[in-house]
Amino acid sequence: MNGILNFLLNQLLTKPVILIGIMIMVGYILQKKTASKVITGTISAMVGIQLVIFGGNQFSNTFKPIATAIGAKTGLSAYIMDSYAMKATTQTALGDRFAYMGYVFLIAWFVNFVLVYFGKYTKAKGIFLTGNAGTAHSQAILWLVISYLTPTIMPAVIISGVLVGIYWAYSTTLAAPVIDEVTNHGGFTVGHNQQIGIWFFGKIAHLFGNPKDDCENLQLPGILSVFNNNIAAICIIMWIFCGIAMAPLGVSGIQELAGKDNWLYYMIMIGINFSLDMTILLTGVRMMCSEMTQAFKGIQEKFIPNAIPAIDVAAILPFSPNAATLGFLFTTIGTAATIVVLVLCGAPILVLPGSTPLLFSGGPIGVIANKKGGIKSVIICCFLLGVIQTLGTVWAINLMAFPEGAGWSGMFDFATFWPAVTQVMKWIGGIFH
Repeated sequence: MNGILNFLLNQLLTKPVILIGIMIMVGYILQKKTASKVITGTISAMVGIQLVIFGGNQFSNTFKPIATAIGAKTGLSAYIMDSYAMKATTQTALGDRFAYMGYVFLIAWFVNFVLVYFGKYTKAKGIFLTGNAGTAHSQAILWLVISYLTPTIMPAVIISGVLVGIYWAYSTTLAAPVIDEVTNHGGFTVGHNQQIGIWFFGKIAHLFGNPKDDCENLQLPGILSVFNNNIAAICIIMWIFCGIAMAPLGVSGIQELAGKDNWLYYMIMIGINFSLDMTILLTGVRMMCSEMTQAFKGIQEKFIPNAIPAIDVAAILPFSPNAATLGFLFTTIGTAATIVVLVLCGAPILVLPGSTPLLFSGGPIGVIANKKGGIKSVIICCFLLGVIQTLGTVWAINLMAFPEGAGWSGMFDFATFWPAVTQVMKWIGGIFH
């Protein structure tokens, strides 16, 4: 009997692939789905989370030698601003405790559910449905709670789940009116990594322009359309930023990293490999997210029909494609300008932007700014977004408690709200330790 319990508690139910699979299976069974859907959905979700784990490891392995070499040459610590870098960092940092992320997710979902169920009193409306972001939040906050409040795993899991659940419920509710306006009463809100950012820019975007100057009336240069392709955008961005960052190494230093390969071939493959790693991650994320959303949505609709579903932020990009592209462009410019200033000021941390905070914060904020204030607002808001996300990520990296990690999210909420929460946890932890 002890052997069976040990297998269940310390092996089977602490493996994220199995745990996520069980969650999806139970969700479909409760919805009375066919046996074939239960089986295919469960397996798809399990393969998806395994791809996420594999891709996260590959992402870290691709960047770590570069960061180490830059640090040794310049004395700077180099990190990636990207939500997948945060996933890779916290996955590595948690080690064997990574599997408890699934329990954090379950507790967070339950807290979110309860807060919305009693929405008449709590005023919470948003139900978080984006599984990929939710798992990233669960593992990141679990690591921060372990680092600053308690290393004991079960209290850390409970505290993390409650914190994440409260964040899901209220950040999605904050974003809901803005999303409703932008989508012409689309009936959903956003559940991702920048809900507070959406609320913030929704409040100030009208100050910077006139909504009559709609970006959709612009004829954008054709070359900008390359950034609508996620794979190409990642590759190009990493070529540019890694190329600049690796300049202090010189050809000889890059050749040392390249080993038997030619240094130029190695430089080309940096961008290709980042795109490959991100494609693996995104494929896993989509598989897991699709099944998780379907498995839980029916349950939520059955028990809390007045809730607002909070879905992936990409859902608002089609409402203003030109604004999304310009938002990406000017977020990139704001980010690059801030990085240059930090380097010139002697900052000990070098951050390199991944595509996720540029595309999936810059694009949506561009759509919102365009709705509120037209093209001028898009330019100003998205440049400001780049500045905030870069400075906030430097703050967050100083608090991530794992210096050898690949990096941190770079997304608005994880560059503002969560570093502030972490700072508070650090102060509280300091009192009791």
